[in-house]
Amino acid sequence: MKIKYVVAASALFAVFFVVSCAIRAPRAEDPLDKGPLAKILVYVGDVPLGSSGADPVGLTIDEGGIAYLSAQGRDANFKPIAINPSWTATSSEILSIEPKTGPIVALKGLRKGTVEIVVESSGVKRTLNLITVR
Repeated sequence: MKIKYVVAASALFAVFFVVSCAIRAPRAEDPLDKGPLAKILVYVGDVPLGSSGADPVGLTIDEGGIAYLSAQGRDANFKPIAINPSWTATSSEILSIEPKTGPIVALKGLRKGTVEIVVESSGVKRTLNLITVR
């Protein structure tokens, strides 16, 4: 009879221990728990994923000068998403973009003028207005 009590108490303790550990254990973030791309954010410079930086709208580059832009995505809940977007300038005679695809690009001012840049990834577009080369 005493053995039955010891076995029952041990089993009860084991159940209690497992349940209490399961309640206290922090949940690991599921890397697949991100929604589809909802928004593209673009910053001046190499900005780490999940961080923010200077907005490139109205950016001015000297003729022959170089500026770097980086892009990252957000889902509908504003969770960061690494993206590999394509970059297109409305006038390749005024501004060159290298590489044409990637999270970080270099803009080079070729001649005076104003252009727009379209950044696209997974069907989501962001247009950067009034990038000026002087």
